[in-house]
Amino acid sequence: MKYLPNALTLLRIVLCVPLLFLRPFSVWFFVLYTICGVSDMLDGYLARRLGCAGPAGARLDSAADFIFAVVLLFRLLPAMNLPAWLFWWIAGIALIKLSSIAAGYIRRKQAAFLHTYANKAAGLLLFCLPYGFPLWGLSAGAAVCLFATLAALEELFLCLTSSELNQDVKGIFFR
Repeated sequence: MKYLPNALTLLRIVLCVPLLFLRPFSVWFFVLYTICGVSDMLDGYLARRLGCAGPAGARLDSAADFIFAVVLLFRLLPAMNLPAWLFWWIAGIALIKLSSIAAGYIRRKQAAFLHTYANKAAGLLLFCLPYGFPLWGLSAGAAVCLFATLAALEELFLCLTSSELNQDVKGIFFR
């Protein structure tokens, strides 16, 4: 049972491969997309419940989250027909996130993927976006980008100012 959380995380990574080839917003795309999202919600919870949470599992989860996000960027963004300003906004968020990773690596010799409440909420909103986009369109995308920007800025601030790396830090307002 102690390997179940990491198995779910690995499942998410494996399911990213067929997501690359499925038509966005198709039934099978949503089936695999939902399995990936549910596995993301369950792996950390199960790791804590089963008493097997650890830094290796947290890093694997962060890697799976990153792979999932990159796959979705390449598959969903072209299908959403977004205006250029929203692409630039998304690129700006990605630049902030990469800056956080770089800052963590420069300061502590390891990539810093922080599991803040804001990052978790941004991830949940991003996960819900493909379900709501057909209904709310651009305003849904802009709302997710706004929240993701704030979460990314918080993460960068923490990576630059924290005296030690705590990947499970709750956020700047929860110290």
